[in-house]
Amino acid sequence: MEKTWPKTVVDFEDFLRGIGMACQLRAEQSVFGNKMLQYADAIVGVRIVSDRGVWFVEIADIASRPDEWYDAAILRDLLLGPGEDVLSLPTQIEFVEVKWQDIVSQFGAGLREETHARLAVLRKERAKRRFPGLDLGNSPT
Repeated sequence: MEKTWPKTVVDFEDFLRGIGMACQLRAEQSVFGNKMLQYADAIVGVRIVSDRGVWFVEIADIASRPDEWYDAAILRDLLLGPGEDVLSLPTQIEFVEVKWQDIVSQFGAGLREETHARLAVLRKERAKRRFPGLDLGNSPT
């Protein structure tokens, strides 16, 4: 791997390969220094993205909603309760590694729909915190 990838990401890739995930994508954009890695198995996908130097670790339910990605902070809210909306890259990676089995179980057949519904509510609550005056469709019709 090139030197442009942080050691924490390189180590995280070792973790992902160790749990049986396969690398599906590795991309770098020279203009802004954006980067993306994507790993997946039959149940979940893991994406590591650097957008203009801001890193995100995201998870998707590959089995039913492969285009809907959830960042580590929203998954932390789902599993542990509310916290900071923005987490450092090492904190995101540590959370995903420590809670890996819990994350995967949330996207299993028995919990999948409830998990997506709860994550939708958490996203809406986050948007309200970030944009207090924004109408998010809660007004009476």
